Amino acid sequence: MGQNRIGGIAAPLLKSHYAPHLVVLIVCFCIIVGALILTPADSRNSFLKLGPLSIPNTCTFKNLTGLPCPGCGLARSIVAAMHGNFTDSFGFHRLGLLTLFYIFMQFLYRLGLVVFSGKWMHVFGSGKILNQGIIVLGILFVLNWLMILL
Repeated sequence: MGQNRIGGIAAPLLKSHYAPHLVVLIVCFCIIVGALILTPADSRNSFLKLGPLSIPNTCTFKNLTGLPCPGCGLARSIVAAMHGNFTDSFGFHRLGLLTLFYIFMQFLYRLGLVVFSGKWMHVFGSGKILNQGIIVLGILFVLNWLMILL
């Protein structure tokens, strides 16, 4: 028998245990594609560009407190890294490259779970390393932020 299809999506993908993986997969995909579509800013200013349009650096935390937030410069860092500007990437945010690596790993892991129905589990174990990785990344963000503030 053929697989049931709902709106062009295979029915098993709509099962509740796939939903969180599909959400993370879509978010990672959007970040990666967005970083490729946007162009890196000149390191002298704090803008990203979408074609001829400049996207201003808007940080609510910085606007309210005058202090940079833990993620200030992260978008610019990821965009610069995706365009091969690793020096600029590190200058915009020290953890940009590590965050981008984490996003790629999450994308591959979730893609394997959704597309290959978990047959990829042995490559990443059970995903515990990636789940713990977000905690480590969060701690690194706080430590990096404290180093900037001090």
